[in-house]
Amino acid sequence: MNRLIPFLLISVFISCNSRQNSISILQVPGKDQYSVIDENGISILASGRYVTPVGDKLRITHDPFGMAVSPDGSKAVTLHNGVFTVIDVASLESVRIPSYDGSIPSPLAKGSFLGVEFAQDSKTVYLSGGDTGAVIQYDVENLAKVDSISLNGIVDGEDYQDSFTSDLRINEAENELLVLDRGNFRLVRIDLETKKIKGSVNVGRQPFGLAISPDKKQAFVANVGVYSYPLIEGATPANYDSLMISHHPYGDNTKESIEGTVVEGRKIPGVGSPLHPDAMSVFTIDLDMNKVIKKFKTGHQIGQTVEDAEVVGGASPNSIAVGKQFAYITNATNDNITIIDHLSQEIVGHIPIKVDPRIDKYRGLLPFGITMDKAEKTLYVALLGFNAVAVIDIPSQTTKGLIPSGWGPTRVELSKDEKNIYIITCRGLGAGPNGGKDFVEPPQGDYIGDIQLGSFQRVAMPTDERLAEYTKMSIDNTFRESTMTDDGTNPLPPLPKLRQSPIKHVVYITKENRTYDEVFGQLKNGRGDSTLARYGVNNTYTLPDSLQAQFPQLRISPNHHKAAKQFAYSDNYYCDSDASVHGHHWLVGVIPNEWVEANASVSKTAKIFSDAPGRRHPGTIGSVDPEDYAEIGGLWEALDREKVSFYNFGQANETAHVREEWYDTNTGAAHGVMVPMQKALFTRTSHDYAGYNMNIPDQYRMDQFEREFTEKWIEGEEEMPQLVTMMLPNDHGARIRPEDGYPYPQSFMVDNDLAVGRVLHFLSRTKYWKNMLVIITEDDPQGGVDHVDAHRSILMMAGPYVKKGYVSHTHANFGALLKTMYNILNVPYVNQFDVTASLLQDFFTSEPDFTPYTLERHDERMYNAELSMKKYNKTIDWRKIEQGPPMDDEDDARVNHYENKADAE
Repeated sequence: MNRLIPFLLISVFISCNSRQNSISILQVPGKDQYSVIDENGISILASGRYVTPVGDKLRITHDPFGMAVSPDGSKAVTLHNGVFTVIDVASLESVRIPSYDGSIPSPLAKGSFLGVEFAQDSKTVYLSGGDTGAVIQYDVENLAKVDSISLNGIVDGEDYQDSFTSDLRINEAENELLVLDRGNFRLVRIDLETKKIKGSVNVGRQPFGLAISPDKKQAFVANVGVYSYPLIEGATPANYDSLMISHHPYGDNTKESIEGTVVEGRKIPGVGSPLHPDAMSVFTIDLDMNKVIKKFKTGHQIGQTVEDAEVVGGASPNSIAVGKQFAYITNATNDNITIIDHLSQEIVGHIPIKVDPRIDKYRGLLPFGITMDKAEKTLYVALLGFNAVAVIDIPSQTTKGLIPSGWGPTRVELSKDEKNIYIITCRGLGAGPNGGKDFVEPPQGDYIGDIQLGSFQRVAMPTDERLAEYTKMSIDNTFRESTMTDDGTNPLPPLPKLRQSPIKHVVYITKENRTYDEVFGQLKNGRGDSTLARYGVNNTYTLPDSLQAQFPQLRISPNHHKAAKQFAYSDNYYCDSDASVHGHHWLVGVIPNEWVEANASVSKTAKIFSDAPGRRHPGTIGSVDPEDYAEIGGLWEALDREKVSFYNFGQANETAHVREEWYDTNTGAAHGVMVPMQKALFTRTSHDYAGYNMNIPDQYRMDQFEREFTEKWIEGEEEMPQLVTMMLPNDHGARIRPEDGYPYPQSFMVDNDLAVGRVLHFLSRTKYWKNMLVIITEDDPQGGVDHVDAHRSILMMAGPYVKKGYVSHTHANFGALLKTMYNILNVPYVNQFDVTASLLQDFFTSEPDFTPYTLERHDERMYNAELSMKKYNKTIDWRKIEQGPPMDDEDDARVNHYENKADAE
């Protein structure tokens, strides 16, 4: 079945009794509602999906990624970053360690990661110490730390340092603890009597999941890493800074990335093949012989063709359930489960996880935690991307049904008597508001990542009839199907490849970290709280008392407000992301997988000169790293497949260990750890535009953008690409720098607002404006507060075919923005979030208005633009900026006129 032909995927048909197309589309159920948390009913997420967790629910600290149930069945422990929760599963009473009041201290010094396991006494737990490279032994009855066992040390003559503790399991047969060390890519064996390391086995890259066979003869390790990332050749602590290159070294899975290359005179090592046996693999280990038996490549492999699309992302095998003969491994990227016969050491099949035939051909379930019943007949799988647990019948290899969970289920376990199912989710019911007059700050604070609690569910084992009810609930929580007619007049077609839009060029601009209320809370036609509008206009009451008299008429974001009123904006738009790590994946159509989520939520220290290769992992920030790739990619790969032209200013230039100084203006970052960029994007990215780097003014970026745009697409031979992406990050904010023209925290937003005005001023005076759509949004909302929901953020649309003075109340998110672009550019959808997102036709009109936008100048008391450019020996030519780009000559105008007339006819 071809998932790239939309009319085969979403029913499009012509009624015999109608002159118009009758079209069936999928949208989220909350498309006409605002996000809300309802403890006892339906909560509406940032995506517009519903969550209705069934069973009994307990809200716990955010982002639990590990869970264990005590052997006596009385307790569960959930592991977060630097926090664990002890839960009485009968009463659902819990203890958080550390406690908010500090009376119970934390034994976890620097975070934790994935691993938690009970001893047979049901009171001793072993916890991953994460960044410390230790295992913590803890008494959950007396709430006291018992011991700390380091993974560092000499084993078989080799000195292992800078360990990073990951998953762990007790092997009762040998009275030992098996522990994964993601720093040194190995399995460590610890004697529980002596607390000494008794063995070490090298495994694959970034070992993530661990299991032991019932006979205790084999261990299974799921590795989610793709590469062991090298440094520039010859780099040392002394010369590292001087050797760094100004951009990513190569595109992924290219000759250069495999074999190495030379960039800016530096010799760059290759990272090898993404199909290396150690990359995204499952290892089986003979515990008697203490060695690897077999290396398996599970799921779909890079380079294969699956349903007419090339696989570009690894399978991301992550969690394992083992029976007497078969091991079952969740492949997050592929939405399937690999079956390994561990007696014959062969892959014997894959179980595709199916939820509904209308969306099954797309990915996005992201299977994560997995467990199996004692009879080895049923698997229970946490679907991180679908807010449900899948119940899989092993004999028939089919999905029996779905159990609704909170947002982002990570682990699932069964009670000792198998009468209950325990589910944990990383985001529970969502965030809810984190500001406003009715908001009361909870003990954990009001930061989005803290206020958004996780959840623990206890669900009675459902009957077949109840499971059918749960399954329908899970589907209805995710999407609804509706039929509409298309008369061909709306510039946003309801589906890709249905017809041609008059919009031919889309400019997709992302900014950093602001919420709706902070910027637009004063706008009368939107649902805002003006008391939170600290980045609005004439809003001295949001300033500190010391500044109110000094700035009686303060205009921090005049261009945002003017553009919102001249064109259109949303008061019901939400970032799916909590922070930049997630946001820079979501905004380019890559759903954060289990590795991104878990790795983003753990404390970690980079040690790039360490002998431990896992310490050089890029860690994921503003780029989509090879570990994160979706099966067939995201936005870039979708465009590339359809030969839709695109060009990128500033996205994806930032990995975790880059330098970001004021002079790193080529891309905003300098690279020393060699990490590939997506192959489709590498050759279409500017090397003369600074991405995220708060030491560089947005005015400098605008000079770069205007210069390259003019050279390429106004004065040059090339036509403007169909999609241009652009980053303007300075609304993120940074420490004040009066010497650089930023005397106040608000100064960075003034810089950003001026850049937004400049880009609209510039674009609306080009020949492309008549067929252009500009989308402006944020990558995440983590820097601010909002009285509706902490995820609510900025969405503005501008262009001739955008309604004037319009406020959209349709629930929107990144999926809705991607759906807008795909439908306009005739690009098939990539994942389930695209397919089921809201259709934002209400933003558009069939009657174009070509009036350009005119820049509003900034308040120079708040931001000194000239001073911010001084260190670059540059000045700002306001007269040239206001004049706009070079105008078309008369001959060009005449040709364009007749071409457009012919197209219309």
